[in-house]
Amino acid sequence: MLKDFGSLRVVFGILLKDGRDIAVNSLFAFAQVSLLQAVRRLRAMNAEVEVIAIRR
Repeated sequence: MLKDFGSLRVVFGILLKDGRDIAVNSLFAFAQVSLLQAVRRLRAMNAEVEVIAIRR
């Protein structure tokens, strides 16, 4: 069924306080786990996944 959609690309944009960079310690533990699980599942569906920082 996914072949009908073509290639999948998902971009997670994360806005942190004071324009900080995304790092292991910049996200809460539950957010890290949720993001990791989502990325793994999407990659299992052959989706391109990218996490970027949103700058103000």
